[in-house]
Amino acid sequence: MARAVLEALPDAHWMARAPGRVNLIGEHTDYNGFPVLPLALDRAAWIAAAPRTEPIVRIRSVDAARWPEEEIALRDLASRVRRGSWVDYVVAGLRTAPPAHGLELVVGSDVPVAAGLSSSAALVVAALLLAQPARSRVELAELAARAEQYVGTHSGGMDQAISLLARAGHALRIDFRPLRTRAVALPPDLVVLVAPSGVLAEKGGAAQAAYNQRVAECARAAGSLGAPVGGLLADVPGERRAERAASLGEALLARRARFVFEEARRVDEAERCLARGDIEGLGALLDASHAGLRDLYEVSHPVVDALVAELRTCGARGARIVGAGFGGCAVAVARRSDVDAIRARCSRELWTFVPGGPAERFALER
Repeated sequence: MARAVLEALPDAHWMARAPGRVNLIGEHTDYNGFPVLPLALDRAAWIAAAPRTEPIVRIRSVDAARWPEEEIALRDLASRVRRGSWVDYVVAGLRTAPPAHGLELVVGSDVPVAAGLSSSAALVVAALLLAQPARSRVELAELAARAEQYVGTHSGGMDQAISLLARAGHALRIDFRPLRTRAVALPPDLVVLVAPSGVLAEKGGAAQAAYNQRVAECARAAGSLGAPVGGLLADVPGERRAERAASLGEALLARRARFVFEEARRVDEAERCLARGDIEGLGALLDASHAGLRDLYEVSHPVVDALVAELRTCGARGARIVGAGFGGCAVAVARRSDVDAIRARCSRELWTFVPGGPAERFALER
């Protein structure tokens, strides 16, 4: 992909690469103040940049037929209103520090789109690295999470943090407020499988509204459970929070809060499973996560439910929907010795990968 981007912009002076991610466990917990446990993919978004004398930013893709280009006057970049297009994600990163001169950008990515694998956040991070290369990675991760609010999704900071702070060959436990990370080694016998359902996990429209609705529901639940004004579910005081959530008078809020509290506990348990090489225990946690995402958080999809069940039947030790939900991929864990048999039995494409390293920025010699 890097070659295709450079061939499309042969006079590029800079290039940035930002990986997508698969979240092992800890779904919908980041914007509630709880930890997550993702790992970076060995697939990434790439953006090449070249200076231009005209006071414009031209943004185009190596796949021009699918992703139309856009030209934006420099003076309008910071105030540009989002358009619901792929360019919004590039602009989200650039507008944090608009360039002083014209630029032409060419974008390419091999992160599957609308799959729940953070293809959009990878664009934000790559653009942000080009715009503000001198900042620390932790500062960039926190800034990127705020920057992506521009596109209209009220997400947490997991996607941006793993893209910027990943460690090759490891999962990353990410805690928030303040942002901090801990690399978690993966057992040698563990294989993480990703299977596309064929149902697009759209970022805009009704799916975005449903996602934002859950953010608001969790905020309401936090207030009902005693969090301070403006607090998150992680700010709810006391113990046995999942059990207390079940007693909320509004059943919908009870379901949402119960899932988040239980999922946060699963992150802690999953980290312990990885430390002791307990792949079966990890798989059981993924199964429980999927059940909660389906029944309590209500973000799954019947096609993904069927795919998760098939993966378990074919020999995976556990599986669940991954990402914001409403479609996309399933993630499964398996023993290395079982992967060939799972592939032979499963009706879907299965993707395995080597957990990748963090985003990078390169200055190209001219």
